[in-house]
Amino acid sequence: MLTIYSLPEHTNRLRYVACHLFEGVLGTAFRITSDQNDYLGQKTPCINYSEHPLGHGLQMVPHGLLAERGVRAVPALNESEWKGLFCFFYSGKGDIPFDLFSASFYLLTLYEEYDAAATDEHGRFDHRASLLFRHGCLETPLVDRWAYLLKEALEAAGFPTGDFRGRQYRAIHTYDIDHPYLYRNKGLVKNAGGALRDLLRGNVRAVGQRIRVLLRLEPDPFWAALQTIYAHHTHHTHHTHHACNCYLFVLLGRRGKHGRTTLYPTRSYFRYLKRLDLPQIGLHPSYDTFLNSKQLKKEKAGLERILQREVTCSRQHFLRLRHPDTFRDLLSAGIREDFSLAFSHAPGFRSGTAVPHPFYDMQTESPTALLLRPTVLMDTTLIRHLHLSPDAALQRVKSLADACKQSGGDFLSLWHNSNLAAAPAENPWTGVHRQAVRYAVSLEEHGHAVSFVI
Repeated sequence: MLTIYSLPEHTNRLRYVACHLFEGVLGTAFRITSDQNDYLGQKTPCINYSEHPLGHGLQMVPHGLLAERGVRAVPALNESEWKGLFCFFYSGKGDIPFDLFSASFYLLTLYEEYDAAATDEHGRFDHRASLLFRHGCLETPLVDRWAYLLKEALEAAGFPTGDFRGRQYRAIHTYDIDHPYLYRNKGLVKNAGGALRDLLRGNVRAVGQRIRVLLRLEPDPFWAALQTIYAHHTHHTHHTHHACNCYLFVLLGRRGKHGRTTLYPTRSYFRYLKRLDLPQIGLHPSYDTFLNSKQLKKEKAGLERILQREVTCSRQHFLRLRHPDTFRDLLSAGIREDFSLAFSHAPGFRSGTAVPHPFYDMQTESPTALLLRPTVLMDTTLIRHLHLSPDAALQRVKSLADACKQSGGDFLSLWHNSNLAAAPAENPWTGVHRQAVRYAVSLEEHGHAVSFVI
């Protein structure tokens, strides 16, 4: 067990950070004490989180953030580098020259996003304003790396770390089902308009496909992609005896520019979802639920009626969230796991970690029952925002999966059935998805997390 010496005023925030670093990432128990004699008598790993040198354990000098309440503007982050990694709240004092605990708290709580003025056209926090993006380390799970370097520092100081079990890497594949159908269940007017548009563009093949689908001569491409996704993960579960870490998120919002494209209700789609042997079906709160808790609760209740079971996980449509309001609305609606923690225009680790962590509410100064599951990459980011070729995108996927593997994080990817329609010969992104899933799972099947060494 690791012991942290700290003054009493640090307890709530410090405990939250320590839970993530030591229990969540490094897999060891910890305790916090403000009794110097108790601390000095410990033989197990010790951290002196105070300004006073005690001659025992590793000293880390507090910045002051963990002793505060609420949110304030931080005038100077004192950015620097530690063992080849970006860091901030640097003082140059103690054995750890920056306040690793405060820096981790700052990232895990999305501190910079409170009342952020830098937003995009959808009201989302702009990734270009992110501290991690600006310093070129958004694609590094920085908090997790710091944790392993802290472990190495304890070992170098002569403390045994045999009970630091580390966390096991996992590959988690999630799918947003914005559009279950490309042609079906859209109504006569919408289909006629779509056919006319294709004709004017000279896309005769699409017109023919639309007609064949509507005449039930071939399956709808988006619907077929959804069935292929489910079949692929079911096959993996049955043949490898690994748990199927696969989630589907269902959009139920109204029709419109940022909503669903099908008529309501699509009963065959709902019957299919209800029959799926897949317990992880979550809500994809619509564009209109942004700062609208009433609409959020309405959509959640609607999906629960369809599935005839409770829905406890979600991901915001368009990743449209405002911190902390969206997370508070989700809690109020009964959501317990959220998968929205990602930037739409840049892959990486928005909160600096690949390990799930609770939403910490500054209003109550305590962690909540809402678990945030960081999403590492989204297919649309690679395809439409970064404009990567399929080969370049696959290399980016592998690099991010490797980053998660190094410190036992979750490689949580987001795909859309609408991007995975058609065979690989017609749509190369179908092949990218298959290879990405295969690579991510292969890391999981070839052992546990490895310690990070720099």
